[in-house]
Amino acid sequence: MLARRLFSILLVLITVPGITPYIHAAPANVKLSGKIINPTADSIEVSYNDNNLAYYPKKFSTHLDKKGSFKLSFPVPVNVYTIVQIAYADRLADIIVSTGDSLVMTVNAKRFDSSVNYAGRGANIQNFLAAHVLKRGRINQYPNNVKNQLQKEPKEFLKAIENENNLEQAMAEKWTPALPPSFTGYWRTFHLYYNYFFTQQYPLARQMVKLRRYTDTIPPENYEVVKSMPVVFNDSFLQVPSYLLYLTGVLEIGLKADGYTVLGKDTTKYMQFEDSVYKLAYKVLPDKSLEYFLAQNIYGRAKTQRLARTEAQLTTFKQRWPASTYMPLLDKQVGLARRLAPGQPAPDMEIHTADGKIMKLSDLKGKVVYLGFWAGWCRQCVGEMINERMVKDLIRKKPLEFVYASIGTDTAGEWGVIERYRIDGLYTNLFSGWNAKEVQDYGVQSLPAYYLIDEDGNFALQRTPSPMQTTELVMEIEKLFK
Repeated sequence: MLARRLFSILLVLITVPGITPYIHAAPANVKLSGKIINPTADSIEVSYNDNNLAYYPKKFSTHLDKKGSFKLSFPVPVNVYTIVQIAYADRLADIIVSTGDSLVMTVNAKRFDSSVNYAGRGANIQNFLAAHVLKRGRINQYPNNVKNQLQKEPKEFLKAIENENNLEQAMAEKWTPALPPSFTGYWRTFHLYYNYFFTQQYPLARQMVKLRRYTDTIPPENYEVVKSMPVVFNDSFLQVPSYLLYLTGVLEIGLKADGYTVLGKDTTKYMQFEDSVYKLAYKVLPDKSLEYFLAQNIYGRAKTQRLARTEAQLTTFKQRWPASTYMPLLDKQVGLARRLAPGQPAPDMEIHTADGKIMKLSDLKGKVVYLGFWAGWCRQCVGEMINERMVKDLIRKKPLEFVYASIGTDTAGEWGVIERYRIDGLYTNLFSGWNAKEVQDYGVQSLPAYYLIDEDGNFALQRTPSPMQTTELVMEIEKLFK
């Protein structure tokens, strides 16, 4: 069993040559200059995410001169590799930089991928990535490749993801003389931990493929692939995005693989299971990995679990890491959870109806409101909106209103979705997208996002079920009718 294995070996620490310890420090600059031949746009932008708990991209841009040349300097975290996306017109390129890099980029806009070239400090890594695009795709293609293997039988799945990793490392080996050891270590770790992360997803994904629907009941045999996954922790890997994904779920999935879990509607027993995961984390994780693991759990669950539990977890975290760099974001997230807690008033918002009228959410007092944030490009959103018909069929002739707030920019296309699938309810578009005041007021951080509002206009639940959880959602709605 995972628990017995971990307690017996305490933890496995491995070292990847060249990867330096992850240390939070003030950022330092990277320089990027260059020339766009045959330019089709007058500006270039770089962006990256420097926050481990959530996606808060930093963006920097500059204009090209008349000759297509540009210069840009932007700060990145020190002592780590940072994946940066370059956006020019409708084309994208990835670079992986470290502080002190000074890159000169040359590219022909008419044949972007095949012509991009770098010179200067750090150029070898970027030229490797440019060659990688032509042979294997962009960096984000790898997790997609591995994810696509989840539908296979266990042995075929493990073989397929091992083959994907081998192809990546084989290409890197050909470039090894030109690449610094720290980068080749990073590259190996990056792909290895994506394999581990998707191995964690396999038990549930495999069962959903078999049943062709969502389920939280997973047979024991689905966990066999998890038992083949190494349990490997190292604080130096905190600079690697896939390690963070692995770290977030490895202890929980390991205990589930050993049969130590409680699923279903028993909240108390499930919290006991979570507490077992936390206790195991304190025993086996190195300090910085433990700090991240606990911070991620507090941040990720603040809006869905009982507020008192979140407050207690935050207090314990502060006692151990009073100067944690995660603290500002944790305080912000818990503050948001307080504002969205049951009994708190739901922020008002304008609703632009199909016939051109404007009303307010507060006009719906006296009705129970199921508010969903979505976008036309979000396939899951559209699928769940269609599934809401089942909820509507089960609750008829009662004061219930469905409100759909879109953050998408294709208003006409989204009206088409509403009309094509005959989705009943009130529809509004938040024209400022992710920057909309309503998105900030409701703390929307991913799509779809749902909120259940009672007849008095107050939040009814800390965690609102999705339309796919039909039975649970109907039961919660029925409780609210006076």
